[in-house]
Amino acid sequence: AAMCLMPATHSFTVGPASPFAARAAAHSHANTLDQRPRAAFLPAFGTALLRPSARAPALGTQGVKMAAAAGAEGKGKSVLIIAWFHAEPKQLELVRRIYKKKGFTDIVIQESPVHQISTPRGWYQTFISCIKNGGPNKDGKGENIARKFDLVHCMSGGFLQLYLLLAANVPIEFDRLVMDSTPILPQPKAFVRFARAYMNDNGLSAVTKVLPLSLHNGYQTARWSVGATYVRLKHKSFIKKQLQGHDQFEATNEWTRWAARNSAKNNYDDIVDDAIETVFNRKGLHTTFVYNKEDKYINTEEIQSIISKCEEFGGKADEVLTKTGHIETIFRKPKLLFDAIADVYRAQRLRRGGLPEEAPRCMRHLVAGAGSSSKPRAVLGGGSAIQ
Repeated sequence: AAMCLMPATHSFTVGPASPFAARAAAHSHANTLDQRPRAAFLPAFGTALLRPSARAPALGTQGVKMAAAAGAEGKGKSVLIIAWFHAEPKQLELVRRIYKKKGFTDIVIQESPVHQISTPRGWYQTFISCIKNGGPNKDGKGENIARKFDLVHCMSGGFLQLYLLLAANVPIEFDRLVMDSTPILPQPKAFVRFARAYMNDNGLSAVTKVLPLSLHNGYQTARWSVGATYVRLKHKSFIKKQLQGHDQFEATNEWTRWAARNSAKNNYDDIVDDAIETVFNRKGLHTTFVYNKEDKYINTEEIQSIISKCEEFGGKADEVLTKTGHIETIFRKPKLLFDAIADVYRAQRLRRGGLPEEAPRCMRHLVAGAGSSSKPRAVLGGGSAIQ
């Protein structure tokens, strides 16, 4: 069971929304700690899961107040938030409230079901669902995402969800993207890294000591190959016939055969390249990468490579470095995130009237032709690097 372990990302406890509830919560704090969820294994063919971590901080209304304190630069704007794995409704509601306090009036949250994102079998299910239903909504009651947004915010595994949506030709339009503690790329070793980091952080380090990295990678790769082979057979025998006559049939058939074939043959480099190009090769796109260089859940060297790719595609990219944990910036240090978003909007307005006199606070290669020979860093208003 440990060999096929795949975790959920961090869980956040939402605090009481009123002073009366706050006082009641204070009296019951000790009992609450004893009742926190524990790790549990869920057997499955695809990916075994751990329930959300119990060590997450209690943020409550404090995170909302911190976000509100920075002003309302996003007034009247729309945002699509693509959540992390196993995000709970109360956690997503807190994110919604933070964005609302910042003045965003059109807030759409798209979940990222781990069983649909973390294996080739899940990619196929998501892709087919998008083709048939115009989106991955599991209950058919989700909000419309096939439209233009001022901002798209991907958190952790949300990058893969965005890739699948765009690959399935869901018409999501945007020119402003925030990559928060991501990307987690579509390859087995990325999910193995995530799983081992989770185990080390949650009292299961003995598993990573007993289970060598090479064996863990090999096992996960074999499981993905088996799942991809199953997808090829299923598509050829059943699904392909059901999609005959659909206006997206040719595109669906081509992508499915290509993705399943590469996964079965362990050729994930092509899939990774396609994911990067599909998401980032967009006209006028400006991407902000928010991450901690010490985050063991992601490969920060890959982020630097993708930043270079963004510039090759003709887009712009900047980075905001934090000291918070995985996906915790919006809860603990929202000002860093929203300052970066606000800077881009200000720079866009300034560029319409000519080049700005000085670079914005959290920018990297923001002004065309303003680069230097030294590697630029994200900086705060006072001129210090964001760390």
